[in-house]
Amino acid sequence: LAQWCADNGVLLHIHRAMHAVLDRNPHHGIHFRVLTKILRLSGGDHLHTGTVVGKLEGDRASTLGWIDLLRESYVKEDRSRGIFFDQDWGAMPGAFAVASGGIHVWHMPALVTIFGDDSVLQFGGGTLGHPWGNAAGACANRVALEACVEARNQGVAIEKEGKE
Repeated sequence: LAQWCADNGVLLHIHRAMHAVLDRNPHHGIHFRVLTKILRLSGGDHLHTGTVVGKLEGDRASTLGWIDLLRESYVKEDRSRGIFFDQDWGAMPGAFAVASGGIHVWHMPALVTIFGDDSVLQFGGGTLGHPWGNAAGACANRVALEACVEARNQGVAIEKEGKE
């Protein structure tokens, strides 16, 4: 499937629906860290990694580890992030981390800090539910994203000072 997508200019999105069947049981299953590696090895282009601040499960340290496994060419051991050994991906292409599920404009400072520049931020209800309509919701997200990126690039600790 990944080869067909590459040949035909189609992105291969890996949704995390039903991941709990595989990775939540402590007695059997596949850890989400392993699923992240399988995605990258199989040629997927992006994966829902959890948002830390939205409704999808995922603690901050583990989510940052999964993001590193998706996009870095070399990941050093960091047990606090669930990375138990160095991982050299060589020339293998990376993938985008996707934040989705319960995120809205007020999460932008945290999302920019957690996910950085190379990510996909999917705002559904957080955009469509804007009191002034869909276009205003999309505009609010874009303005917040640009403001947070600019502030971050100027050295502002946007998670601490984000709403100012």
